[in-house]
Amino acid sequence: MTPRRLAIYRDADRATDAVAAATGLACPTGCGACCVRTPPHVSVSDAAPLARAAIESGEAEALLERARATGPGPCVLFAPGRLPGGCTVYAIRPVICRLFAFAAVRDKHGALELAICREHKAADPAAPARVAAYLAAGGEAPSFTDVQQDAHDPDDGPAELMPINLALARALERELLRSQYR
Repeated sequence: MTPRRLAIYRDADRATDAVAAATGLACPTGCGACCVRTPPHVSVSDAAPLARAAIESGEAEALLERARATGPGPCVLFAPGRLPGGCTVYAIRPVICRLFAFAAVRDKHGALELAICREHKAADPAAPARVAAYLAAGGEAPSFTDVQQDAHDPDDGPAELMPINLALARALERELLRSQYR
């Protein structure tokens, strides 16, 4: 993993931790709804570290088959019951996975608003009001778009966002081909 990507991941984690600390927002233990119901959309660039790790561990071809077979469905890296959050690659998960439910999107007027997931709202009905107060008081939340743009590495593929399994399959195909030429 490149030092640049590690720094991006560290910054995303710090930003998420800051929003959580300031608002009390927290994912329900072991939830993973975002991995199953609405799998994240990532770039091939953000899936490349996952592909490289799968090659190093000898799991790339099996993972490629699973990603292809599952298509845009639930994230193939999700394992129900595994903590934290069911992610089998938690330490190197994509940036969108680090920010989900703790980052902002632009509303129709261009203002940033925190995108709270429905699982947060259901588990903690007061969360939206706390988040609104935090933002109104000048609290900051990272922007999904800005962080994804910063995380993009043109050497790792296109910036186009697609369901994680499709991006992972493309990254695996490319990295497996590269490894054959080494």
